Amino acid sequence: MTEYVVLLMGDADRWWTETTDEEKREAYAAHERFSQQLAARGHKVTGGAELHRASEARTIAPNATTVTDGPWAESAEQVGGFYVVESTDLEDLMEVCLILAATGDAVEVRRCVQPEERAS
Repeated sequence: MTEYVVLLMGDADRWWTETTDEEKREAYAAHERFSQQLAARGHKVTGGAELHRASEARTIAPNATTVTDGPWAESAEQVGGFYVVESTDLEDLMEVCLILAATGDAVEVRRCVQPEERAS
């Protein structure tokens, strides 16, 4: 199986401050459907998490010697969560990811580098 990370990008600050309780329930239900469909279709979730708002991030810039508050990128869209999924069928995984995209977040799927692929 190949390991992928499914990144969820959107306006995380809006999610925490402007989303109604009903909208949050609907979004969490979509994530439950996503997980159920992955399992039913032979994909395996091996990790993941919902992340707190980007404004709570701590950042160290490249070659910096200090830590700063806030996200690295100045952008309305930030990573709000992720799944780690093992799959043998990327196209089917992408099909299931449409469930998450329907919640209003962008979804990016990237193959994880395996230990044997690393340069020695």
